[in-house]
Amino acid sequence: MSTDPDSPMAPAAAPAVTPVSTVPTHHMNTDSRANKRTRPPSPTPDPNSVTEESSHANPSATVTKTAKPTSNSNKRLNLDRSTQPPPPTNAWNYLQSGANTTAEVSANGVRTLDSGYKITATPAGGFPIPQLGQSTWRNVSLVLKEKWPQKEGAKAWVRTYRAKYETNAQGTVAKLKSAITMIIGKSDAEHLVVSTPTAEIELIERLPPPWHFLISGIPPEALERLLRLRVCSSAEVSCFFVPFEQPLPTYAFTLENFSFPDSEATNREIAEIVKETIRSNPDVLQYIHDNIPHPDAEAALRTLKSVRVSSLSLALSRSVKETVWNIYFDSPPALTLKQYFDWTNLLRTLFYISEDYGYGTARQDAQFICMGCKSFDHPTGLCPFPKLPGWFGPSVSENDTTNTTLDNRSMNGHGRGAFRGNMSRGGRGHSRGSTRGSGKRGRGMQY
Repeated sequence: MSTDPDSPMAPAAAPAVTPVSTVPTHHMNTDSRANKRTRPPSPTPDPNSVTEESSHANPSATVTKTAKPTSNSNKRLNLDRSTQPPPPTNAWNYLQSGANTTAEVSANGVRTLDSGYKITATPAGGFPIPQLGQSTWRNVSLVLKEKWPQKEGAKAWVRTYRAKYETNAQGTVAKLKSAITMIIGKSDAEHLVVSTPTAEIELIERLPPPWHFLISGIPPEALERLLRLRVCSSAEVSCFFVPFEQPLPTYAFTLENFSFPDSEATNREIAEIVKETIRSNPDVLQYIHDNIPHPDAEAALRTLKSVRVSSLSLALSRSVKETVWNIYFDSPPALTLKQYFDWTNLLRTLFYISEDYGYGTARQDAQFICMGCKSFDHPTGLCPFPKLPGWFGPSVSENDTTNTTLDNRSMNGHGRGAFRGNMSRGGRGHSRGSTRGSGKRGRGMQY
C-alpha cells in the first residue's frame, strides 16, 4: 500500500456509520473485500478528533486540533527555515592555544609518538604562540621570493629554536627532515623537501634572518598535522611550524611610563584607555576601513572590543623593578601582514593618557625580541618554552636570566618579558590621543 509519509494514514472504506455520540476511530481493515466487517470502536478515544456534540455542548470553547509531531514533519519544518549565515571564523583558529582536542598520553611532559619519537607534550592550555613581529620572508633573496611561491602543492614554514642564518645549513636540514618524517610517517615523507633560505644582504643583528625553511612535497593532511602540532622539541631538534600564509600576530606594542600599580584592575583600566585613545584618532580607525578587503562597518569596532592588556614585571636591578604593559588585539583587523605592521606602528606614535597615573608611551627604542622563539612580546631571558615540562631544546643562558621574573598574570604564554636598563623619556604634557611626531625610531613591526 502506498501512503504519503508526511500525512496520517486514512482508514479503509467501511459500510458502517458511526453514531454522532460515539467517538469515531480509524482502523486498517485487512479483510478481503467480500468479508469486510465493522470493527468495534476503540476504548481509547482519539485525542486528535472532535465530535460535533462536544462542539455544540460548549460553543464558547475553542478547540485546536494538534497533530502529534513526527520525525518526518520535523524534517519538513527544518527545510522551510531560512539558512542562517555562519559566524565569521579565524582561518587559523585551530592554531590557537587550547584548540588541540586530541588526547595525548605523556609522562613527565614527554610524549611518545607511534613511531617511537619522543617530543615535548602539549601543555595544558596549549603551547604559547610566538608573536612574530616580522615577515617570514624578511631578508630572503629575491630569487627565492619569486620561486618558492610557485612550488606546487601544500607548503609551510619551519624554523628552529634560537634560529640564525646559516650559509651551510646541511646539518639543520637533516635534523628537520628526520623530525618531520618521524611525525608524519615515512610514506607521507617520501617526497619531502626542506628548502634552505638564502640571504638577500648581510644584516648586522644578533642571530639575523632569514631563519625560515620551506616545507613542501608532502600531502596536505600531513602538513596540517604539523601545523596542528605547532611545536616540536626533541633530543635532536626543537622547531616551530608556521603556515605559509603567515597569520597576523595578536601582539601590537608595549606601553611604559605609567605609574599604575601592577594588578588585573590596572590591566582593565589601561585597556579602556587604549580603546578611548584609538577612538579619538579617526585616522587610525579609517586606516582599517580603507584597507580591509571587503566593506565592513563593524570591522574597527570588533578590533577595539578585542583589546587585551597583560603586565610584565621587568628587573632593572636586583632591587628595582619596573612594570610595562603589552597590548594585544585578540581579533585583529583583516589586513595583510604589512598593513597590520604599518597600522600598529601608527598606534606606537600616540600618547595614552590617564587622569591619575600619567601617560603611557609605546616602547620603541628597546623593542622586545626573543632570540629563542623570535617573539616580540618578551625578551630571551623570559622565553616560556625552556620552562615547559619535558622541553628538550636549549635552555636559557645564564646571562639572559639574570634578575628577571615571570609575571603570574600573563595568559596563554603572552605578557612575559624582561629588560635591563631604563629608557625613560621624561615628562611631557600632551593631551590624550596626540602623536609623538612622524620620525621613526628603533624597531617596530618589520615586514
